[in-house]
Amino acid sequence: MTEIQKSAWGRMRSGGNTRTLLLLSFGGGLAAALGVAALVAAAGPEERFLATLLAFGFSFWLPFSALLWVLLVDRGTMRDAPRNVEDSVEYRWSERASAGVFRDMLVLLGAGAAVLSVLEAAIDLTLRWPLHLVLAGLVVLAMVDFGIRMQLSKRAEG
Repeated sequence: MTEIQKSAWGRMRSGGNTRTLLLLSFGGGLAAALGVAALVAAAGPEERFLATLLAFGFSFWLPFSALLWVLLVDRGTMRDAPRNVEDSVEYRWSERASAGVFRDMLVLLGAGAAVLSVLEAAIDLTLRWPLHLVLAGLVVLAMVDFGIRMQLSKRAEG
């Protein structure tokens, strides 16, 4: 049996080569990005449609391409890819950090709900924040917490 030649970018799960994988990933990412950008641009002012389409299309292109690549690539055809990701030290660091963030969010959200229920009954809260900003702030807080915990896990084992 012949050994499959491995590349840094891998090959497609369906058997396509690296070139096809990259073309589909970047081309499909561009199409998806322009589709989302067209929806965003259509909701905005008509005179800025093209500028909005280009700005959002360019911004979304690489993330969508990366997502498509992850969905299409066969990890077994990648050079230097670990066989069992679950056995890697980075995976253990990530698991430990994720568990810590989950505990932190439970405590933070539980304490916040308790404090708000007491404060709202006692006084009229005049400071009202839009819910989307509060949720975005919690997501950013969770990301920062994860990054800090990941670095602490690295230092503890490394």
